[in-house]
Amino acid sequence: MSLSPGDPESIGGYALVDRLGSGGMGIVYLGRSDSGRQVAVKVVHAQYAQDEEFRARFRQEVAAVRRVSGAFTAPVVDADPDAEQPWMATLYVPGRTLSDVVAKDGPLRGRELRALALGLVEALRDIHRAGVVHRDLKPSNVLMAEDGPRVIDFGISRAVDNEALTVTGRLIGTPPFMSPEQFASPREVTAASDVFSLGSLLVYAATGNRPFDGSSPYLTGYQVMHESPVLDGVAEPLRSIAERCLDKDPAARPELAELHRMLRTLPDSAVPVAPGVPDAAESSRRDPPARLVPSGPATAGGKGGTDRTRTGYGRRVRLILAGLTAALAVTGLSITAVKSGSQESGTSPSSTGGSSSTARSSTATVTPPPKHVRWDYQIGGAYAPAAGVQVVSRSHESAPAPGVYSICNINAFQAQEDAEADWDSDLLLRDADGDVVYDKDWGEAVLDIRTEAKRQRIAAKVNTWIDECAAKGYKAVEPDNYDTFTRFPKYLTADHAKAFMKLLSVHAHEKGLAVAQKNTLELVADRAAVGLDFAVVEECGEWNECGEFAEAFDNNVLVVEYTAQGLSEVCSGWSSTLSIVRRDPLVAPKGTSGYFRQTC
Repeated sequence: MSLSPGDPESIGGYALVDRLGSGGMGIVYLGRSDSGRQVAVKVVHAQYAQDEEFRARFRQEVAAVRRVSGAFTAPVVDADPDAEQPWMATLYVPGRTLSDVVAKDGPLRGRELRALALGLVEALRDIHRAGVVHRDLKPSNVLMAEDGPRVIDFGISRAVDNEALTVTGRLIGTPPFMSPEQFASPREVTAASDVFSLGSLLVYAATGNRPFDGSSPYLTGYQVMHESPVLDGVAEPLRSIAERCLDKDPAARPELAELHRMLRTLPDSAVPVAPGVPDAAESSRRDPPARLVPSGPATAGGKGGTDRTRTGYGRRVRLILAGLTAALAVTGLSITAVKSGSQESGTSPSSTGGSSSTARSSTATVTPPPKHVRWDYQIGGAYAPAAGVQVVSRSHESAPAPGVYSICNINAFQAQEDAEADWDSDLLLRDADGDVVYDKDWGEAVLDIRTEAKRQRIAAKVNTWIDECAAKGYKAVEPDNYDTFTRFPKYLTADHAKAFMKLLSVHAHEKGLAVAQKNTLELVADRAAVGLDFAVVEECGEWNECGEFAEAFDNNVLVVEYTAQGLSEVCSGWSSTLSIVRRDPLVAPKGTSGYFRQTC
């Protein structure tokens, strides 16, 4: 990407010619020395330059990278951690990140996967021999160069014989790729922690999915600490190797030498995935960026799909998080989630849901929200909007915010917890044994939208809530859980979701309400056919999805982030285009414990 207004022209004698990327703590530029040598220059954000604790961490990063040398890392060529705005230059390695490769080209197979696995083991060998633990091995920190992978970004690494920094409130890892001990005792992690992260990374590389993928950083952390990994689609022998790497006990994980021997058994040619799982690599290369969907009701996955905040979130999630809360309380650290999951190539709604033309009635005027304005996400409880806010989303149980464009949030695809009895028994999705299928992360029964007759009956009930939204004076409706099909692919399909959503959008349009697409990047290509007017997107900065939503909805996108890094990512790229707010994970009302709200 090109330089942005306000970017410096040079740093430390290096001319800056391009932006390579940005994160919560800094910006990485492509630099050039007077001799023409290309380097990657990491510059700390100005707001952290005055933070002595952060400066200490940055000095530690520079020292850690300088200690490491090897064919699979990017060496430091220059640095000034004591400059007014600290910076570090490493050798520039042309190539995309692993996360970008998998997202756009699909999972790796055969020789590509084997070369990645062996290269990463050799990189960790060099890192650990230098007495350093990386602690943040993840797909976005792996560059796919022509001659093999490169491990980059030692921002939270530390020498194993150094005293751990306090780092209160700072990022200590990325939950889907963290080890259990990073949550429980982050100051005591060993090289075995990187082996655990490598196991998660290789599963992602081979399937496009993470073995731990909860609907929030905290739920993901709980899975890492207490649940078995999801290894659907991981073929042998990698499956067995990953199982050993992902052992909860650090002592039970293989040493790097043993791991290297095991990974040499990976085949050079592509092998079929596990029985019953579609070949995501092939489908994604035909229709990028399709990826596998973890199966089973307990899996809380789906890129752009898992709706992590709804009315009553705090009440429902407290029991689930009880075990993890203690671990987080010990560390006192904030964490971020980097997610990616399933995507399917779009198909038009089935005939039972209507025609493939835009699902809009001409009986009422529909007005989408204004673009690029201040907004607030209040589905966890209503309060007076801050000065300048022009758009607010609230639960349909609340009154709309006076004087602003108000969006009405409804739980459309699942029965609200404690409201299961309000639904006819046959409208609840059931498994082969006749038991109700639950979204276990929320304690909500899934609604059965598989047939036209049931979709019509469910829509009749949901449409009464839409009528209430219109009567209260709301201007739009936000049907939550459009993505439920991604979490329950054994039962539901994208066509089921689109056909049902189309029934809701037609009714909402008849009432003069615009309709929001909630998350669900998988179906943005079908937004017009389904009748969706704008998007409400959680964590598109965190998941690097804002561009795809912006393109699909002509920048009419309302973004809510839950972490400092997510806000930094979206603000750095989209603050002049999209509507952006950061809220606390519980979306607590103002004046109550935990409330947090911030904008760019």
